[in-house]
Amino acid sequence: MSNENEQNWRKQLTWGIILTGAGVAFLLDRSGALHLGTIWRYWPVLLVVAGISNLVPPTNVKLVLDGLSHIFFGAWFYCAFEHVWGLTFGNSWPLLLIMWGVTLVLKPVLHNYFESNKEHYDGK
Repeated sequence: MSNENEQNWRKQLTWGIILTGAGVAFLLDRSGALHLGTIWRYWPVLLVVAGISNLVPPTNVKLVLDGLSHIFFGAWFYCAFEHVWGLTFGNSWPLLLIMWGVTLVLKPVLHNYFESNKEHYDGK
């Protein structure tokens, strides 16, 4: 099994277990069999964890940009739902434009970085 296939297999297995466990926990909470209290407020952490899993190890431009986007959206959802720093969906939407712009700037920079590293390792 190639390293990339093994990494994808592990990520899929890990996320399958996490999502199944979260679904069971929320179902038990909704049915009254388990009391989770306010833990459901932290669901955006799943997006952040998904983003981090795309960044470790950073293997290509798409995974890095997807990882950063997941982290951004997880943080944005949490801040908007919980009104952190007074942010709401109504007043924080310009952050989406900023993230879009950052992504557009990072794409060619990361592409050059990965290409130069590829040439470096291929040259050995």
